[in-house]
Amino acid sequence: MHEIKIKDSLSAKRAVEEFLGGLHCSEAILKVFNECYTLGLPPDLYKIATALGQGLGGAKCCCGSLTGSALVLSLVAGRNTAEESDELACSVAKELHDEFKKRFKATCCRALTGKVEWGSEEHYSQCSDYVRGAAEITAALLEQRLNRQMAEEK
Repeated sequence: MHEIKIKDSLSAKRAVEEFLGGLHCSEAILKVFNECYTLGLPPDLYKIATALGQGLGGAKCCCGSLTGSALVLSLVAGRNTAEESDELACSVAKELHDEFKKRFKATCCRALTGKVEWGSEEHYSQCSDYVRGAAEITAALLEQRLNRQMAEEK
């Protein structure tokens, strides 16, 4: 893992802008965090987050803001081999999940959006809150938890 360099405190605002500009919530989170935090993911790989949008490809299951954020945390704390520990990545992913659920009372896209018409102004307004919230939680985990953990490992 490398130390996270904080370059942009407005990552949540930028993620919402990307979402409102047409990216799925999962794509917006991954793109903005990769750019703001210099995570090293080539832009042609942002597509790994596409099928996570709309609650896993339209199934309206786990919120794409949450799954996109989990990808970001995995880029920083994840592993490349079975011999490496997955403890840190899983720990921060659980923190992300728990804080998101605490803040929004659900993690399921269907429960979060209810009867909102997909693609409507109301949908974009409501989901912007989830994108913003997931981005804020992810930024806090990167800046506090992961930087602290990496400093302790040195």
